Amino acid sequence: MGDMVIARAIIRYALGLFLVGLLALMVIDGDPIGIFTGRIAARSSVLETFDVKELSSADRGLVYFAFGDFSGLSSDTLRVSAAPWTVTTAALALHAADGNVDRVSSDLISEIFRGFGFHTPREIGNWPADLPRPELPYPLGQNVGTASRLLPPIAITIGNFGCPACHSSVMYDKNGRPDPTRVWLGAPNTSINLQAYTDALYDSLRTYTNEAQDDLLWHAIEKLHPELSVRERLTLEFAILPLLRRQLAELEVTIGRLLPYRGSLAGATNGLDSLRARLNLIPPGSLVEKSVFNSVPDLGGRLYRDRFLNTGAYTTPGHEEPREIQAENITPAHRRRLAAIVAYFTVPSMGVTPETAISHIGDVEDVMAWMADYRPQPFPRQLDRTLLAEGRDVYAAHCASCHGVYDDNLDTPRIVSFPNWLGDVGTDPRRLELFGQDVADALNQSVYGVYIHARTSTEYSAPPLTGLWASAPYFHNGSVPTLRALMYADERPQKFKVGGHAVDLDTVGIAGAMGVDGEWHYPPDVTPWSTPAEVDTTAFGLGNDGHEAEFTPLNDAEKRALLEYLKAL
Repeated sequence: MGDMVIARAIIRYALGLFLVGLLALMVIDGDPIGIFTGRIAARSSVLETFDVKELSSADRGLVYFAFGDFSGLSSDTLRVSAAPWTVTTAALALHAADGNVDRVSSDLISEIFRGFGFHTPREIGNWPADLPRPELPYPLGQNVGTASRLLPPIAITIGNFGCPACHSSVMYDKNGRPDPTRVWLGAPNTSINLQAYTDALYDSLRTYTNEAQDDLLWHAIEKLHPELSVRERLTLEFAILPLLRRQLAELEVTIGRLLPYRGSLAGATNGLDSLRARLNLIPPGSLVEKSVFNSVPDLGGRLYRDRFLNTGAYTTPGHEEPREIQAENITPAHRRRLAAIVAYFTVPSMGVTPETAISHIGDVEDVMAWMADYRPQPFPRQLDRTLLAEGRDVYAAHCASCHGVYDDNLDTPRIVSFPNWLGDVGTDPRRLELFGQDVADALNQSVYGVYIHARTSTEYSAPPLTGLWASAPYFHNGSVPTLRALMYADERPQKFKVGGHAVDLDTVGIAGAMGVDGEWHYPPDVTPWSTPAEVDTTAFGLGNDGHEAEFTPLNDAEKRALLEYLKAL
């Protein structure tokens, strides 16, 4: 408690100087955090440990993919998706500890974020041996940095989402068991649950940032962040916390949550409503009643696409018609076109402006250089080579025309041609219906319309199947738990759990089975590493119908061989 008394004395001593500077920056509408009228920004603290200028383009891309902030750590993004790291971690810890500050610790923070599906690993399995091993002080996919200015004496530690929040996976052993201490960058995080995170954040902030809990909150902040500077203490006490309290009070009487839409299911995100919010297409104070979710893909083979999203809605001006992409088509110009599209994803996901996204196209080009060499985690069990050869033939005859041609290598098949096929295989149409002309027009008419062309669609885009074995649940909406259930439609469960799961290496997908109670259950010997969530395929946008006709011509032996081959991709 002595440190707290000293800190409060310093705060009062510096208060006069702070208020002079703060009042000079206040906005007309009375926003107490006037620092927003004079932008401050930070860099990812982990990114700054690398001398990226000395790295190759591919290594630079890997580092930036893993730890790049895309200018998402700023006073601008604090208004949208970023968060004051010291306050939010303290509030989340107090909430998890039922207000018992003695239980608050950095280990508890790691446990909390794992519950939401974030990774807190000791090792990155596909990190190059010749690159310095990164420090991992924060949950992977949470970039953190401190923004500051000397006059007025302002500092704030900011946290925001990064690429690995969705695009990194726990690694699996030969029994399909997850190892949360090891992750694979570029694989889909099939456990990430951003909705659970934002729900918990809202409840935590409402409970522990009100003035009645002030001493308890500060005790937790000081316990978690003993390095906190006097400047940041001032900023938190006299700017951040007053604004946060006002915003939470407004939310409580309007929408009663942090976001006006559901942010995700476990392993599936809601990029569409995030985009609609950034395009000001969701009226203030209203709630989105119907949302659709997108299953997170593996990044393997993605350079062979000429458009993105599961509807194929994003391409670049002048390339509106789908075309087949072969290895010789993946030129620097092609990579730059794709980089321009991908850079825009930071607008809805990280809350940056379109102008800021444009400034990072070069960084995404480096990420594309890394993706050119990317391979998913190899299937962790020995494969039957006879079945592999048979399955390769089945795939070539029945799947390649939509999902791409792979070379003849049975050990590590590589995609060599991709048709960028668009069509209707009977899957849930809600995603197509909700990406409306208003979204396409708003994007095309923005400053980013020079780099990206958006269009509505009545057909889905078939994806590459690289990394498929670790990508369950399947379909664009994550409504089928295993590849076997995809092939045998009568085995698709109405409800199942996803998150923190093991992988069934035989049926290929989420390990589980139908119990005598008619419900889908994880195996009794599996302890989920994150908090599971339920997928109800009767809910809006989560229908599990479709793709039945494509498997009808195959007999059981052909399906078994195809399943074996898909494990190798």
